[in-house]
Amino acid sequence: MAKTCVLFIKLVVVFLQCYTIACLAINTDEQALLAFKAQINFDPYNILANNWSTATSFCNWIGVSCSRRHGRVTALTLPSMGLNGTMAPELGNLSFLATLDLSNNSFKGYIPHELGNLRRLKLINLVANKLSAEIPEV
Repeated sequence: MAKTCVLFIKLVVVFLQCYTIACLAINTDEQALLAFKAQINFDPYNILANNWSTATSFCNWIGVSCSRRHGRVTALTLPSMGLNGTMAPELGNLSFLATLDLSNNSFKGYIPHELGNLRRLKLINLVANKLSAEIPEV
């Protein structure tokens, strides 16, 4: 009986540790997206202003896709939205990001070197913006 109780307690501790790690990772994704939103100076259709709210899960935000298994951001797709601003370096924290499409907007400045940390990134489309510098190697 004592061994069963100890095993149960260890199992609960492991579960709580995994749950805490998963929650921190999901919070990291939300914070990265909010940092990106904060760098937007002009949102002519108020898409981010009206839809990107912490009142709803970021996986339900326009332009954001998440994995079913982990609930992590796998795609950020906001082409031709008339967005103006700079690209937040926090986008480099979206460790599950596979697709980044911010084409046909008015992003300016440098492409954050932090994007080079995104090992799962397969597609990046930043054409028709006012960006300088090269796309960092992944």
